[in-house]
Amino acid sequence: MLEKIVIVVALLGAASAGYWWWQRRQGRVRHVERADALSSEQIGAQRGYYATFVQFSTPMCSKCPGTARLLKSVASEQPHVVHVEVDASERLDLARELNIQRTPTTLVLDGEGVIVARMDGAPTVDSARAALREVHSEGTEYTI
Repeated sequence: MLEKIVIVVALLGAASAGYWWWQRRQGRVRHVERADALSSEQIGAQRGYYATFVQFSTPMCSKCPGTARLLKSVASEQPHVVHVEVDASERLDLARELNIQRTPTTLVLDGEGVIVARMDGAPTVDSARAALREVHSEGTEYTI
């Protein structure tokens, strides 16, 4: 009987630790080493002059509509920042190329289309603003 209790407690501890780890990663901004740029044609919409939030969503994603509203709101606070939503189920090629594992996933592009930050999961307003601070366009003075 004691062994069963120990097993149940160990399983509950492991599940709690896994849930805590997963929650900490939700919406966290990760800096991305600058690589190739994404064009407006690739994302299916005009990029922002200063920055672009590219949100990958799917029709079954419950957090995607709220994330889209949040990112549109943050983008509207700043001139030359736009939000673009890409349906990952329709653009599997691009999702695979960019290693999109879950939705919502948001990439932050600078004015040249270079990915400078990534947010996996639903971001907060503060994390979306922090992601915009990752944008460092050459010769651009910009405050957020």
